[in-house]
Amino acid sequence: MAANTTKKLGVWAFIFGVILALIVGLLAANLTAYMGLISALMVLLGLIVGILNITEEEVNSFIIAAIGLATGSIAIANLGTLLPGTVGVMLKNTFSVFSVFVAGAVFIPALKSVYRISRD
Repeated sequence: MAANTTKKLGVWAFIFGVILALIVGLLAANLTAYMGLISALMVLLGLIVGILNITEEEVNSFIIAAIGLATGSIAIANLGTLLPGTVGVMLKNTFSVFSVFVAGAVFIPALKSVYRISRD
């Protein structure tokens, strides 16, 4: 039962992280001063997801998916810098914050993978 509760906490952390990234994007113009704090929160949520959700069997697939998500998020965030006004800021902040969340989530599984490879 404890493992099931832990897994649910990780799932909710993931959902909360995605929703928070969307909210930050929508409120981007008003939250610029808090982006450092928001980014730290997103990394923490990502770490929780990476620790609680990813099993040994899922590590490789998760790392590959995270690389795709992070790369795509950064590319879309950069597109936001090319768009005018509030729309560009919203797009940039939403995907920047999401990429930070993904980076936090992939850190622990990637670290485990590097450790497993180096000890063999």
